[in-house]
Amino acid sequence: VAVALLTVVKDNDTSPVHFQPVKISVVIESEIVGNLPRFADAFLVMFGLIYSLHLSYPRGLTNTFEFVQKILLGLDDGKLSPKLQSLKNDLMRI
Repeated sequence: VAVALLTVVKDNDTSPVHFQPVKISVVIESEIVGNLPRFADAFLVMFGLIYSLHLSYPRGLTNTFEFVQKILLGLDDGKLSPKLQSLKNDLMRI
């Protein structure tokens, strides 16, 4: 299942990084399921949909989503891959 965040920017915006988009849309299987004003809100809505609908995490972002799921939100059994355990240990030392 294809899942994405679509950033809508102004026509004259030539910046490669868009810090103030017009809106950010959550897209699942080519359908916009929500429009939000901030990236953080859109990311959390997308994460919630993926988690609650038991969808696969986007390819290349699996570790990011597992970090949010298991470390930030404390969901599931808490068993971490070696990469995530190492990251958690490093963050706990800060």
